[in-house]
Amino acid sequence: MFSAATRYEPAEESPARHRHSVSETIIRYALIIGVMLTPFMMWRFHPDIQFTLSDGCFLMAAILAAASGRLNLKPFADMSPWWLFSFSLMLVALGASSLINGDPIRFTITGSQYVFAYLALPFLLFAGTWKDEILLAKFFVAAVVAAEAFSVALFYYYGENHVSAAWINQDFITGAGRLGSFTASANRNAALISLTLPFVLYFAKMRLLPLWLCLVYAAILMLALLLTASVTGFVSSIAAILIFALASYGWRAWKPIAAALGILTLAFSAGVPIPATFEKRVLSAFETGDISEAGTYGGRMQLIEEAWQLSDNTHLLGIGADQFRSISVQGAPVHNIILLIWTEGGMFALLGWTLAMGILALIAVRTIKYDKAAAALALSVALSFFIISNASTHVYARLWVVPILIATRFAVTATLSAQRRANAPRAVAPQSDPVARTPPMDAHADLHSLSNARLRP
Repeated sequence: MFSAATRYEPAEESPARHRHSVSETIIRYALIIGVMLTPFMMWRFHPDIQFTLSDGCFLMAAILAAASGRLNLKPFADMSPWWLFSFSLMLVALGASSLINGDPIRFTITGSQYVFAYLALPFLLFAGTWKDEILLAKFFVAAVVAAEAFSVALFYYYGENHVSAAWINQDFITGAGRLGSFTASANRNAALISLTLPFVLYFAKMRLLPLWLCLVYAAILMLALLLTASVTGFVSSIAAILIFALASYGWRAWKPIAAALGILTLAFSAGVPIPATFEKRVLSAFETGDISEAGTYGGRMQLIEEAWQLSDNTHLLGIGADQFRSISVQGAPVHNIILLIWTEGGMFALLGWTLAMGILALIAVRTIKYDKAAAALALSVALSFFIISNASTHVYARLWVVPILIATRFAVTATLSAQRRANAPRAVAPQSDPVARTPPMDAHADLHSLSNARLRP
């Protein structure tokens, strides 16, 4: 859809073909801008509605793509029907629960968010070429790094006076001194960084970006991660890095892991300052082995216990979309996507979500035998997504969905490319070729005999 051939039409082409090219150009740039605006979740059309400027760009591209028939209806190849079935099952169960036990209007809002994030976006994002998908990934990573670099600079510029950053957003820097950046949430920002780091590793391994630039990207993201002081974000980031190293390097993974540990050891030995909030909120929890010291952990565990008890009555139908907060003693949704979908949508909704997550894992695992780097990217982003989602409420924010979709698509593309090469017919030498008339040689024939055989008239 975005190839150069379709972007620049000759002057003698008909007006219809010219309009065709213009629509593709608009779609192309709308997607690029949409991907670049993904990290800026606070930039919304209305503060109470989760419809961002990024979503506006995606919606415009989707309308044009649908009108011109430029949607990829099989973004995940043979897994696409199962992907569609899994979310259809989840949404039907969640809708039925909302209609009978909850609020249908709330389901309309929640359901439309899931449809847009997990069903519409894959059809839209991956209707171009492999180069277009690489380009989208590069723009996404560059946007995240730029946002984090600006946020880190502002964090240190204001120092202890974090309230001064409220002109951007009240939670750009939280009252506890944690970096929320343009996501307006420290935990959400940490999750975004965790999902972005594997792309930097992939670009470095595949030489898609200069190594020095990847190192700069990684340094900015790691510093921003420390400033978020998020236990979940830190754990998911470390897990993603380890999985990427193991999946892409195999038994040789000990080398980059040892190098990374060596750099960290030298940094600590040299007295590199650690952000105070991270040291107090995260390191202390690991040092003492008491995770309850990590901020809101105690309150979240109470919500999980409450949801677990409620799940005994939601086997078939749940309480309805976005209803947990209304019946919870704490007046908040449980920060665990599995329990949240189970209690609000019932067992069939949970089955649909579990199937979708299984598809992500299956696509990543089966790519290993074709392309270890692409498999490593998909596995590490998927693992990070699993960890994050199991410490979150509904996960349809595009800043989390876009990276997991792109990483999965990379794995699909790598698998399809390898299968095409394997199934491609081998060229048969014509009978007039002297080599074709050469009789089969003994396996032990030396190179001199082979050379003479090829030169034989």
